[in-house]
Amino acid sequence: MKFSTALLCSGLLLTAAAESAVSVIINDTSYQFATNPRLSEVLAPAALTSVWYWPASALFKLDSNKPEQLRQQLLQQIAELKLHNATDSDLVFTLQSLERQLVSWRLAQRILLPIDYDFARTRPELNPRFDDGAYLLQLKLRPNHVHIFGAVSSGTRVPHRGAVAAAEYMVSVEPTPLAKVDEVMLVQPDGKVQTVGVSYWNRTHIEAMPGAQIFIPLQSRLFNSQLEILNQRLLELAIHRVLS
Repeated sequence: MKFSTALLCSGLLLTAAAESAVSVIINDTSYQFATNPRLSEVLAPAALTSVWYWPASALFKLDSNKPEQLRQQLLQQIAELKLHNATDSDLVFTLQSLERQLVSWRLAQRILLPIDYDFARTRPELNPRFDDGAYLLQLKLRPNHVHIFGAVSSGTRVPHRGAVAAAEYMVSVEPTPLAKVDEVMLVQPDGKVQTVGVSYWNRTHIEAMPGAQIFIPLQSRLFNSQLEILNQRLLELAIHRVLS
């Protein structure tokens, strides 16, 4: 009886350890944690191996399908808009471009948390404990590009330029006829979203950080909120992109 109880207790301990396991892929290397580690513990093996550009580093939860569900909702909305506006060639062209961009994205649920080894070691509020699950932690060297997507003929990646307003990147792409060209949305690599005026009357000098995304939205149309909803969902999904 004692032997059976010991086996049972041992089994329970093994089960508990398995249930609390955390796996983290840091770039191309996988790490396993039998207990729930804090961010500083997860970063420790790789933090000092290179000069990482922390603002572009990101943490993703791999065992969540929420971003993929949002992508499918967007693709369904685009399909319905094409069906109901088949005679509007400009809108259909823009929607087809958006489809191509969306299906090419690699997605995972981003956890919006500053990733910085020094911060994690010295500021308790920036050193959370990981919940059970599988994660991807991207540590990056300073990116040399900016991503542009949305109402453009094709999504693209252009060289980053220092001390240049985000509006200046507009010359690098071909907006579609449905593009809202007086205002774009800037998704900084840390997940912060900023509205940027790009016309002569509302231009603001906000710089895109290395690795940022610039979203060129679709024009909203009178009495039609569907395009505005589409813009909002595209911006929401872009935060969950796993960028190279």
